[in-house]
Amino acid sequence: MNIVPGQIQFQFQLPTAPWVPRETDPIIKCIIDRKLEKLKKLIRGGKDLNRLYPCAKLKDDVTPLIAAVAFTNDNICKFLLKEGVNPNVQSTNGWVPLHYAAMSKAPVSIVNRLLAAKADPEGTPLQSFTPLQLAANNDREDIVKELMMSGAFAERNHKAHPATDQKIASMIQKFSSESEDFVKLKIFYDFSCAVGLKSVEELFNEYGKHMLVVNPVNHLTLYDMSFNVFGPNADQYQQASIKWLRESQKIDLYIEETINRLPKIPKNLQDMVVNSLTAVFNIMKEISLGLSLVVIPTLLKYLILTPQGLDRNISVVRLLYVITQKTQNHKHGWTLPFVEELCKRIISFTDQANLSNPQTSSLGVLTFGLLADLYTFDCVPVIITSRGITSVPEKILFTAEMQMDEDLKGKLRKLNMSLQSAVSPTDATEQLQGMSLSKKKKKKKKKKKKTIQEELSVEKSTTDMTEMADLDASSIPVEESGVYDESSSVKPFPSTTEESKPRKWHRVSERWRPQLEELSNIDAGNVYRLGNLNLVVHPDFRIAKGSDGTEVFLGLKDDGTEVAVKRMLKSNYRDLKNEEEFLRLPQLDSPWIVRYVDFAEDKDFGYLVLQLCEYTLDEYIKDHLPKDTTPVLKKIVHEVLCSLSVLHSRNTKILHRDIKPQNVLIDVTGRARLADFGISRQLNVEQTTLHTSSAGTKCWKASETLDEDSGIGYKRSTDIQVAGMLMYYIISGGHHPFWQRHPL
Repeated sequence: MNIVPGQIQFQFQLPTAPWVPRETDPIIKCIIDRKLEKLKKLIRGGKDLNRLYPCAKLKDDVTPLIAAVAFTNDNICKFLLKEGVNPNVQSTNGWVPLHYAAMSKAPVSIVNRLLAAKADPEGTPLQSFTPLQLAANNDREDIVKELMMSGAFAERNHKAHPATDQKIASMIQKFSSESEDFVKLKIFYDFSCAVGLKSVEELFNEYGKHMLVVNPVNHLTLYDMSFNVFGPNADQYQQASIKWLRESQKIDLYIEETINRLPKIPKNLQDMVVNSLTAVFNIMKEISLGLSLVVIPTLLKYLILTPQGLDRNISVVRLLYVITQKTQNHKHGWTLPFVEELCKRIISFTDQANLSNPQTSSLGVLTFGLLADLYTFDCVPVIITSRGITSVPEKILFTAEMQMDEDLKGKLRKLNMSLQSAVSPTDATEQLQGMSLSKKKKKKKKKKKKTIQEELSVEKSTTDMTEMADLDASSIPVEESGVYDESSSVKPFPSTTEESKPRKWHRVSERWRPQLEELSNIDAGNVYRLGNLNLVVHPDFRIAKGSDGTEVFLGLKDDGTEVAVKRMLKSNYRDLKNEEEFLRLPQLDSPWIVRYVDFAEDKDFGYLVLQLCEYTLDEYIKDHLPKDTTPVLKKIVHEVLCSLSVLHSRNTKILHRDIKPQNVLIDVTGRARLADFGISRQLNVEQTTLHTSSAGTKCWKASETLDEDSGIGYKRSTDIQVAGMLMYYIISGGHHPFWQRHPL
């Protein structure tokens, strides 16, 4: 096969379609002759740029983009991609632009341009040779590397061409000596190549220590790969994978990391992870409330409400059913908004269009089974009957009867009886509209007809739950206390239903006074008590929310002290414990550091109780500065530097590592206090540098810490450099020193 310019000798025969000699199309000839302006004139009037045109030199019918790639014309390639051409259209011979890039002497910049335009790095499933194989055969290491880092599987078609396999293996070995990412990619490649050549036992003995290594490109773990091996030994691989997970006691770690990885995994690979998760949850005896609150919202995002999503939907709903079955006290721990969102996401699977399809019968059975488990929540009967469902369809009952799950059969029969005696669809629709209207009114404070106390009382009539505004994992039932830090003076216990009476409250805060007044008078049955601390886990009392699930609520101690309560899920609260340990140090008892009050735990959350402040530095500078700003800003600069001197003193040697406007708080007297020590670290007596992975917030990092690789050296000068940026931010009235490069 001849490519111009440059000829390539292949070690295998490339399949091509019979070529009928024809003249090269004028559009393709313009590209070969590198005449961009003439090409622009030819395609005026709506020429189809994704059409195939004959090319005598290539002996193939190709798209203009393929011609631009094959004849290494980067300018025309750039122009066509800007015009929106499809980089995945195949030629008559079955090649896509990436194949031609690998077969020609195209610069790697063209490959990068194609990949940026969403070219599939795997080429096409109809072609037996991948772009990566062709690039390896042509000794194009640069293209092989780019394709692998874009998701191409080097092991695809392995064993079909041993000489090319050897070239690929040699390249990956070389890349692994230059890059940590390729060290991990080599593990995945070697494992995949060894499947079928070694026994299952031999593979797990060799690769067991790598099972939770994450592929840096597609974010799968080796465990995901091993569990989803297909072929005659698939069952053995699944059993060995589950056995490894149990014996290594890493079930919780795998689930936690998988939920965090799932959004990053390519859509075509997400089903593998759902399959792995389903098996893991099946072997668990019970699932914690906190874990269910994290997992379910994530899974709901991956339902596909089209016929093309059938297989995935069955897998996800089956997993949701298992989680619901095994979650401890979910009937008292899931909020109404949480359950309502869950129901609304799956209710369409009960439509007649789905039920009439034999392929979707198992999805219907699982959906009605899940609805049966949730039926005790007030919102569920309303949602079901509003869809016109007055009974469980006969087909679903019949399909369930053919299965072996007696528990599921019983649930469906009970649900059927409940639906037949439920309200009419018209009444249900009116109730549902009433619920939606009520929610909208809650969001408009000026139009509220109920107090927060009344809202909480309505929710309390169903279960003692707090409302969760978004589908995050931040809510906790007031009954679910019991595990706590015995060293703390704060001891959690259930709230009571005593007659409401005003709580003691020493009025200090100006900004939070309305909410604190509400808290001081709210009914005791709606207050979550942690020893001598009172708080309400409700959006109206939430004063801050972090991207990692952390939430900060207003609280009152029994002695009337106003406090801020920082809450985080126990499955992800190492930073919270780290912050507590630092704030309890006597050296940090300073007027320039936010004051520690107490710490406690219950079954699902950790609670760090802190001094209540009025604003973040960011809020204060933007909206609350007095008219004469200069002396105030100078005072804040002085106080921030004082806080840093406390941390960096010879007896303390603490590196903050996350200095930014949001982590400096302004108290009620106007004093600046440094806060948030979650990722802080302390140096040893003789230590001057701490080597860790990159930490901190984008745009607020020292220059030497911008590299994301591990082993970054943190010093006191690292904090000082960021503090200098913060000084500029303060003095300039809220402008980042490098805002043109890092817009806030």
